[in-house]
Amino acid sequence: MGYRRLWALALVCTACGAGEATPPAQAPVAPATTKPVLVAETPDLSPVPAPAGLFVLGRVSRPTTLTDTVARWAGLPVGLRQVLPLAGKDLDAAIAWDAPIELAAAVASNGHRAAHGAVSLGLTGTDAAVNLARQQGYEVKRIAPETYLVGGASPLACAIAPALGPSPARLVCADRQSGLEDLLPYMARGLPTAALGQKDLTIEFRMEPLRQRFAAEIGSARLFAGFVVRELALDSPRFDRAVSDAVYAIADELVAVSGDLDVVRLEGGLDEPKHEATLDLGLTFRDHKSWLASVVADNTHPPGPAPESFFALPDDADEGGYSKGRDPHLVEGLRRSAIELADAYLEYEKVGKATRDRAGRLIQAYAVLDGAYVHAEGTTATTTKVAAGKKAPPPSGWMLMRASASPAVLKTASADLAGMLSDKDFRAVLARRLKTDEKSLPTARTVPIKGPGIWPGSVAAVVKVPAGIAQVLTGVIGWKGQKRDEEGPVEVAIAVVPNGPDALFAYAPTVKELTARLVQALNPNPKGETLATRTELERMRHMNAGYAGFLTLSHLLTSSSFSRRLGNPEAALAALPHHGQAPIFFELQTEPGAAPRALIRTTVTGGVFEDLPGLVPLLATAIASSGALR
Repeated sequence: MGYRRLWALALVCTACGAGEATPPAQAPVAPATTKPVLVAETPDLSPVPAPAGLFVLGRVSRPTTLTDTVARWAGLPVGLRQVLPLAGKDLDAAIAWDAPIELAAAVASNGHRAAHGAVSLGLTGTDAAVNLARQQGYEVKRIAPETYLVGGASPLACAIAPALGPSPARLVCADRQSGLEDLLPYMARGLPTAALGQKDLTIEFRMEPLRQRFAAEIGSARLFAGFVVRELALDSPRFDRAVSDAVYAIADELVAVSGDLDVVRLEGGLDEPKHEATLDLGLTFRDHKSWLASVVADNTHPPGPAPESFFALPDDADEGGYSKGRDPHLVEGLRRSAIELADAYLEYEKVGKATRDRAGRLIQAYAVLDGAYVHAEGTTATTTKVAAGKKAPPPSGWMLMRASASPAVLKTASADLAGMLSDKDFRAVLARRLKTDEKSLPTARTVPIKGPGIWPGSVAAVVKVPAGIAQVLTGVIGWKGQKRDEEGPVEVAIAVVPNGPDALFAYAPTVKELTARLVQALNPNPKGETLATRTELERMRHMNAGYAGFLTLSHLLTSSSFSRRLGNPEAALAALPHHGQAPIFFELQTEPGAAPRALIRTTVTGGVFEDLPGLVPLLATAIASSGALR
């Protein structure tokens, strides 16, 4: 029995090796009745790093909050959304109004263009933005999931794309299509999440990409300087040598600055409790080989608050400030170069040595006054009665400066100025170079000034400036301004008066006012009308700056040629809540060292915003009368 089973097993195995068994028949399968599942395309939201050539990036963090807050401070009834031409229901559905507005610029990757830039705006979503673009008549083309090119009337290249950051999508516009292709990914998925600080406004300029892109151009600065020297040369060995030294020094300084400067950063923000706006311009250097970086790195005179001599200046000033000074050796080279250029040129023009020496002393006096000083400027109220239908004369300004300067260098400055403007040879040269006649040039005479504290023998230079001098000067540089009705020549009295280790430099519309202001400064009265009584300037006692100052709307409106179109600016300013006297402060702070830094801070106080609405009618009338809107 066992034998038979083994034999049967062998037969079965043999059959298996001889061929495959036929599988049993299967019933046919019915075809599927369901549709295949489609995989939805999803937008790319992966983070994007900054382009290698990025040199500018910026952000306005809260655009509508920023503008609406300023409007509220000024008492204006409208904000940004009310004045935009496209404001409306459809726009509200597409724009994320308080999402950041951002900008960027980068060196072009294709090499055809030096650089390109883009700006982006937050959107509530791609669908709403695409629908709005189509309603406005723009051509919309899909290029990727939820990403669309927008073309049409705008000269810019624009796209709508999904984004990272506070808004789900962004509208990105570049100066051209190649720029949009390079910057769109970063503008949508890189910059919105970049850390730029907490300020309402931030713009950062990075110099390294520009150094790399323009290395050849920077290196050829001296070659370009050679062409400039040839243009300025007069075939006078002494003058041409002085010009060559100055031009090549400027070229070398530009190269050095381009190598030293690392980052320029502009930041601004609002202080809502104080109703103030602050704008900071920061310069960061990576070295101090250039003259500019050396000035920033100079710590000869430590920073500090305004000195008491500043608060002793007249209280009717609408602009003023103080400087702690700098190392005088930093300007020595500039002083020598300017004196040599002036003397060589006047010698070439055959002007006498006496007048050339006067020019040299005036340059020296200017250099000396640029040290430690306090100063104030203001406007003399117009008291002259004006006939009906006639224009009031423009406001006249005054200035008073107390400088730490050597009296020996300054005591002849007034006489030197009058002597130069009275020299026939010098006037002939000036008329020839300005392409005018001598009657169109300023004239000057000296007048003795006397008073308590005024150094014996002091004189003022009374300079009469012809009304058409502005037309002459602008004509020299090729700009022909619209001819205006002139009121006649303007006179100004100028004097430099030694006072112990200091010197007073002042000017005023008349010798009488000049003398009165000098006497007031030389004989301060603690109970008198000085800046110490201006409580809004009290913060200058607590500043820590190498230079600081203030100016006002009054100064801006009355010290420019635009004041001629304002009719009676004094009356308009008097009607304002703060009479145009609310200060705008400036401070210069530096951090010396191997990599110096400088910070220039501007603070606009609340009173300035409150005065602005009252100036709108005045400015509108002035602009209309000037023809700027035609």
